[in-house]
Amino acid sequence: MLSYLNFLRRKAAHRAANWVNTISSVENTPKNANVLLVTFRHELAETQLYPFHFYAKTLRQDFGVRCTQISIEALQAQARSGERCAPQTQIKRIFFQASFEMPAVEAVQALEFLKQAYPNANIAYMDWFAPLHIRPALYTDPYIDIYIKKQTYADFSQYGTPTAGDTNLSNYYGSRHGLPELAQQFVAPVNFERKLRLGSNFGLSTLMVDMFLGAAPVATGRDIDLHARIAVNGVPWYKAMRQEAKDAVDSLKGLKIASNGRVKRHKFYDELKRSKLCFSPFGYGEVCWRDYEAHATGALLLKPDMSHLRVLPNVFIPNETYVPLNWDLSDFAEKVEIFVKDEKTRSKIVRQAFEMNRDFIRSNSYSAFIAELM
Repeated sequence: MLSYLNFLRRKAAHRAANWVNTISSVENTPKNANVLLVTFRHELAETQLYPFHFYAKTLRQDFGVRCTQISIEALQAQARSGERCAPQTQIKRIFFQASFEMPAVEAVQALEFLKQAYPNANIAYMDWFAPLHIRPALYTDPYIDIYIKKQTYADFSQYGTPTAGDTNLSNYYGSRHGLPELAQQFVAPVNFERKLRLGSNFGLSTLMVDMFLGAAPVATGRDIDLHARIAVNGVPWYKAMRQEAKDAVDSLKGLKIASNGRVKRHKFYDELKRSKLCFSPFGYGEVCWRDYEAHATGALLLKPDMSHLRVLPNVFIPNETYVPLNWDLSDFAEKVEIFVKDEKTRSKIVRQAFEMNRDFIRSNSYSAFIAELM
């Protein structure tokens, strides 16, 4: 309960800081600012922005980073007006977020306006979207020097692989469940790999940071064998994928399982803290809040294999920070049976996962990453 109250305090402080630092138009850019955040208000988007608030003191004192911000909506309104503004030469770096539904033509219009308004600034595009693809690169490439994403393919060449549907997940699960998807292929721009950077993830967010900076969870004395609350509704391939995961859970016998339906957040976390194992199937992307919630609460994470991607820090090390599953879940029941009984191995893995997240947050290495982009 305390960690949830801390989350509410952090969220309120973050929103208050955003309000103080937000400008309504380019002309209001503070003269002492050298970084502009172009922001979109969404829970996932805010996880990319929170490090600027969390490390604000370090960024300012050690690296001279002074941020201001403007909403993407305010920026677009000014860009659409067609009015040219006086160049704001003090800004050296822009971090740009867009909405998921923003048409390419509108994103380009906003980026062109930024280039005119801030002629001395390089632009980093912050892709906060769940899928692994980097589709916005197709139209943002001429305007940016850095593309930041919370997860990337381990093998960059995979970005040119044709898929049925928009993503690698629609490709696999649509095919697995006999669901037709239109063929797609998104080939990354030439030399784009040098622009791609791994950004922060859910662990460094208002929701999770206090959980990782608090006392390490204890893996012993837990009375729930498996935590597996799985929502199913969505587009056809997603619904089929999630239903298969739910069916795999429902087929287990003789275990105490927390599943079926939604519960309030504080009860959800209480369940996780009492759970030996946590099953986190994919969502619309591979990386999910549940992964980090399991790490923070000491429930051993069971998840479809993540070896095809990279995250920062690398919290998906097989059998060291999580237990990988076959994507078809053919080994799910076996691994549940093994690890629900193996308290020694379970304790080791959950400790290592927690410490990796905690040490990354404490290290200030992400503030150095931000500073390097200046």
